[in-house]
Amino acid sequence: MGEKHFTPAPLVNERYDEDLAMMRIRQRVMYDGRLEFVLKGLPDTKKTGRLDRHVLKSIKIHKDPAPLIHRLDNIIKREHFNPFLAIYRQAVGTTQNRDISQGRVTMQNQQLQTTFGLMNIRIYQPQRDYPGQLLPVVLYLHGGGFIGSTFNTIINTCRAIADKFQAVVVTFEYSLAPEKKFPAALRDSLAMVDWVYDQASRFYADPEKLAIMGDSSGASIAATTTIFDIEQGKRRIKQQLLLYPITNLSADKPEEIAWSWDKYDIKANKDPIHFVLKTFGMGMHYISQLYAGDYNRKDPLISPIFIDAKTASLMPATMLVTAEYDFLRIECEAYAQKIASQNVPVTLFRYRGLDHGFVDKVGYFSQSEDVLNEMAVRFRQRF
Repeated sequence: MGEKHFTPAPLVNERYDEDLAMMRIRQRVMYDGRLEFVLKGLPDTKKTGRLDRHVLKSIKIHKDPAPLIHRLDNIIKREHFNPFLAIYRQAVGTTQNRDISQGRVTMQNQQLQTTFGLMNIRIYQPQRDYPGQLLPVVLYLHGGGFIGSTFNTIINTCRAIADKFQAVVVTFEYSLAPEKKFPAALRDSLAMVDWVYDQASRFYADPEKLAIMGDSSGASIAATTTIFDIEQGKRRIKQQLLLYPITNLSADKPEEIAWSWDKYDIKANKDPIHFVLKTFGMGMHYISQLYAGDYNRKDPLISPIFIDAKTASLMPATMLVTAEYDFLRIECEAYAQKIASQNVPVTLFRYRGLDHGFVDKVGYFSQSEDVLNEMAVRFRQRF
């Protein structure tokens, strides 16, 4: 990238309501056994193979990122220091979004003392039909590549989820790598499942209607939390809702998740699409090292794509969201197929023209609100 780099532009969407209405029309729903596949088009055109206009506007493309990655590798080898971490932490969690709950959600901060230290917790309460009404509860894990961000970046996302799902949403700040590598974040998540399940009545939630949700690395930890809960024979998690999860941190790429340019429909915007995909893919190399360390990266508690058929068959009802030009799309969709093949109900959403992390832009990208609307309908039906 040299002296030039990726720069997000200010977000403005003057056609937000019109775009949101079009998202309900521009879709195709297909079924394959227990898999429901919802393919969403662009809100302003029937054309395919191109970026959403807002994504395109936000990306400033100049050079192939490979030379920068090469320089980073040389620094790491020479100085035993990874500058990627500092660069990433400065950039992550700066996405613009806005509150679309119209004041219908309250927020309360708490702290939980665990065996491993003090944990910050935030609880979102939607309006109820009557005082004391027990609602489902969603445990939400923020993204950030396992190494950055905080639960402050998802405040408006969680407000929207609480409002649309009619559920209590609980978030928390889990341990970040490399200061605290795997399994620290998973351990924190399991502690939160214990706490939410045991204490749900204190915040008027039904522990038997517990769902886990997350975005990106948070979705990965959510998936591995579900796996561990199954392996322990508890099965307390009744739904998992995964927004573009990282499902494979290993170098092993089985055929169903083998990455290839041929799997992406690119008719326009070739340079920015290539830049986005290459940059993300190269970043995954460092994220894997920083998070997993010397652990076996094919362990399903690190890379959930490697779950066995028995564990997959015990999964709860699942919703999984992908973006067309997300580097992770291929492995995410393979994970959805793997679970559905074991007779588990799975809904898979793919949004055309978008890249990784689009739900973070709630209130600006119509697709962000649209996918929460779609998930909310299915969430309530399943509970």
